[in-house]
Amino acid sequence: MRIRIEKLVHGGSGMGEIEGRKVFVPYSAPGDLIEAKEVAAHPGFIEACIVDVIEPAACRVKPRCPVFGVCGGCQWQHISYEEQLRWKRLIMIETLERIGKLEGPCVMDAMASPMQWNYRNRMMLHVDSKGRVGYYKPRSKDVVEFAECAIAAEELNRELNARREEISRRDRGIALRVGGGEGFSQINARQNENIKALLCAWLGEVSHENVLELHAGTGNFTFALAGVARSVIASDIDGRAIEAAQKAQLECGACNVEFRRMSAERAAARFAAGTDAVVLDPPRKGCPEAIAAIAKAAPANVLYISCDPATLARDIRTLCDAGYRLMRAQPVDMFPQTFHIEALALLARR
Repeated sequence: MRIRIEKLVHGGSGMGEIEGRKVFVPYSAPGDLIEAKEVAAHPGFIEACIVDVIEPAACRVKPRCPVFGVCGGCQWQHISYEEQLRWKRLIMIETLERIGKLEGPCVMDAMASPMQWNYRNRMMLHVDSKGRVGYYKPRSKDVVEFAECAIAAEELNRELNARREEISRRDRGIALRVGGGEGFSQINARQNENIKALLCAWLGEVSHENVLELHAGTGNFTFALAGVARSVIASDIDGRAIEAAQKAQLECGACNVEFRRMSAERAAARFAAGTDAVVLDPPRKGCPEAIAAIAKAAPANVLYISCDPATLARDIRTLCDAGYRLMRAQPVDMFPQTFHIEALALLARR
């Protein structure tokens, strides 16, 4: 079937229509005219793959990686970076409108990453029975080998090649990290610093003497918040993360922070009513239970850091139904060459 790709969607595919049915095609670009082959049919839509690009879109560029399209690590290397940023904003607007039921949400231009390549400070490698080391193919456990990963830090690529033979003999995968270490850390370190600065700037525009932070982890945002607020209560259910954060607190001397080991829901129910602002950075699934507790406690402001537009939109809808208003949302490109979108949203009580 011949189809014109109209847009990009969350998940990375391009989308067009044929005979009233939506067709989703990975590795296509908005503006492409392609010959596609049906892979799977569903009620109302079709999954397809590219057979031939008849007319390439103006935004198409040559992928840097020789295994792009086979490896599952990236989805958008074939699209210019400016176009990637444009569509991340448009996808966020569409998601807030469709799932969040918001009319004309204030979504700012996506914040570009300081590094478009070699930005990842960790890589999760897999090993198969043949000793191949690499990433999985999309929707598969087949391992794709590569000489180096175009989005991983050069230090990690050097380590991979120095240890490739050793890793190939393992019976399971291995995570390589810049500087080693354990626990969660943001993949794009330089962009992470930009999010911290933006978070503190937005917090400085609203009441912020007493701040509650949920899903604080090891304190990635906590100590930046401590530089703006008079007091910060930071909670996380992971005891090891809290211990690491308290150790970092001793080293940096942030005396206005109190760490609590408890779930986000419990912390919100206990402390949110007495704070000026709640800051939260939940996992991809969002945090509907904590959002319900925040809505009940009714703090003046909520700053929500998200790595999934769909769960962000769902949780924002809950807050809006409880009397909040979305003031603005900032898409942040934490993951260039992929469809993933980080975002910061500011909500205030009406």
